[in-house]
Amino acid sequence: RECFNIGNFNSMMAIISGMNLSPVARLKKTWSKVKTAKFDVLEHHMDPSSNFCNYRTALQGATQRSQMANSMANSSREKIVIPVFNLFVKDIYFLHKIHTNHLPNGHVNFKKFWEISRQIHEFMTWTQVECPFEKDKKIQNYLLTAPIYSEEALFIASFESEGPENHMEKDSWKTLRTTLLNRA
Repeated sequence: RECFNIGNFNSMMAIISGMNLSPVARLKKTWSKVKTAKFDVLEHHMDPSSNFCNYRTALQGATQRSQMANSMANSSREKIVIPVFNLFVKDIYFLHKIHTNHLPNGHVNFKKFWEISRQIHEFMTWTQVECPFEKDKKIQNYLLTAPIYSEEALFIASFESEGPENHMEKDSWKTLRTTLLNRA
């Protein structure tokens, strides 16, 4: 929720994606202990339907908040906008690919280049915002040194936390254990 509130949509998408990974999503006992209503609201903001319409609306709101904060010399916290980077790149790519460089009359399609320029300018403005949060050395160290688990390792941890519940999961667990034994 904090990522949404400050306009850090990229981290919000990463967290939601991680929570929806199969090894996490299958943990029914664990999820039954979690109040998921708030998580559902955040998922709704990142719903991919209609070309991420809900996200784009929220991004537009964050952009307006940022512009107002810049014009009023407010705190850096209100200026923060971190878009979902792969969607930002996809938008620029499709703007370039879908629209022609020249209009049927041979003139340069300034509207296309203006829109690309506007989006890149917004992004560059967002990159200039000074981070208002203190760096926590412990968290920074953890993020830099924490292991990155493969999908296999995540499933192993998932099955160790909550055993397989159906034949398909039992077969997956057996296959994983066999794979691990063969590697050792």
